[in-house]
Amino acid sequence: MKNLTKFILALCLVFLSCEADQTSYGEDLESTAVKGAKKKNKPDSPNLVKECLAINADHCNDVGFTEYNFWWPPTPTAYTEGLFASADGQNLSFSEYDDNTARIQGTSMLGTCVVTIDVWLKDKKNWAEWSSAGGEFKAEGCAGAIAEAMQYYVIDDSRSTITAAGGDCLEEGTFTVEQRPDPADINTPNYGVYVGPGGANWDSNTGENGLSGWGWMVNSEGEKWIIDFNFGLECETDEGGCETAFARGNNGDTCFIGNGFNRWGWSIGPLAEGNYSYEIYAGAGQCDIGKGALVGSVDVSYSNGEVIVAYNIDPNYTVSETHTYVGYDMFPTKNGRPTVAPGQYTVAQNLSGDIYVIAHAVVCDE
Repeated sequence: MKNLTKFILALCLVFLSCEADQTSYGEDLESTAVKGAKKKNKPDSPNLVKECLAINADHCNDVGFTEYNFWWPPTPTAYTEGLFASADGQNLSFSEYDDNTARIQGTSMLGTCVVTIDVWLKDKKNWAEWSSAGGEFKAEGCAGAIAEAMQYYVIDDSRSTITAAGGDCLEEGTFTVEQRPDPADINTPNYGVYVGPGGANWDSNTGENGLSGWGWMVNSEGEKWIIDFNFGLECETDEGGCETAFARGNNGDTCFIGNGFNRWGWSIGPLAEGNYSYEIYAGAGQCDIGKGALVGSVDVSYSNGEVIVAYNIDPNYTVSETHTYVGYDMFPTKNGRPTVAPGQYTVAQNLSGDIYVIAHAVVCDE
């Protein structure tokens, strides 16, 4: 390996978390419905600009809410009900095209109800264009979105559908999807669907790219159900030449994906006191190192309750962020539930016995 420049992060019992992760993961989206979309595209179809994996939002850690990406409640005020999420191989993706359209596609689930979503978005605008046309911005939640930083779409009701199947569904069948409210309705606000930093309004990972949107599901008899989209975005290729990177355990069998998450990365452990070294891979979607790049290593020193982590990054890259977790469980918890979001990583105090480590970095081409 090339000579490495050492970027050392010393972590002790009074560790302070790094700044919130603001880049997307290089998730391999070939396992999602985008793969099918690629095959279906005709030669004269618009060119794909970006593919992203939808990441469940945490609803700002509010009590009574579970993580979700799609909301289909029995009534408009049943805020803690109808929260669908990526789980057990059910994932949503977001794709952007060069003709100012985009697509939300894939599956999400709640109990035994699985919704298959194929929602097209059209008429992409920036804030100046959107606001001049009468569009508004829905300032809510905790993600810190700014109207001027968003890109705005509306749902294309001519080719958007959602199909629901399973005993826990409010109703089974295929529904058309409409913008809520109709942009032509001058009596109610028009928020459209917006995408950008902090775009998942109800997610505590402030500043991360996300999407919020509001719509109706309409059955064959014209009955309507209120729906919302709210999720973070982890894109296949990060803008600005930056990629997310994780240290990998020697056997690689602790991938996040095999432990109930839809993000890639690894937890390392359990580790007794001692000195260890692990390779760091960037862009290894689905934890497949053959798809990623070896960008360095991480050294872990654990002695007398103190942990020192040293990131050794290849000089061909710069490091824009690091996040490190050390604790007794394989994954940190947030609101009582396991999470692998780097912005939630912390280091436990008064360490003793076996521990787990997650080492995350964002590396950029020089």
